[in-house]
Amino acid sequence: MFHSSSWLRRAKSAVAVAIAATAALSFVADTASAETTLERVKREGYIRVGFANEPPFGFATSSGTIAGEAPEIARAILDRMGLNEVKVEGVVTEFGSLIPGLMANRFDIIAAGMFVRPARCEQIAFSEPTVGLGQAMIVAAGNPKNIHSYADVANNPDAKLVVISGGAELDYAKASGIPEDRLVV
Repeated sequence: MFHSSSWLRRAKSAVAVAIAATAALSFVADTASAETTLERVKREGYIRVGFANEPPFGFATSSGTIAGEAPEIARAILDRMGLNEVKVEGVVTEFGSLIPGLMANRFDIIAAGMFVRPARCEQIAFSEPTVGLGQAMIVAAGNPKNIHSYADVANNPDAKLVVISGGAELDYAKASGIPEDRLVV
């Protein structure tokens, strides 16, 4: 029922923790420095982890530490890399600001589930996918507008769709013909 391009079908089923840049981008040497991010993390004993405040996937606890599914996966990967003694410093940001924040060096890695999409792969490197999932829509009890797909929203002038800023669903909605004035970001 969703947009039918082949990359989209693959993207719907492969979500990776964008711990991404650990090996490919953030952990390589900066052109102005001989020290890699990985070397700096080992030397300084901390790593800055960008995450969106989206419980239960990622959130800050009352003590200021980060918790949730994605940070736990990130910790497991860091442990496998021999960084189990490294202090994890969380940097909370909006989901749509995670990739720009990584690229601006606000943090060293991202701990958030993201659909692996071509445009994102041009900017960052992803971990192996950690979750496979499809999509769902939340509708009013009884589904009074008979909404089952993006096309149903596009074809119903009384229907609006709420999406997360920077999320894959915004692109899917636009590709399905939902007018911007009926998208709530």
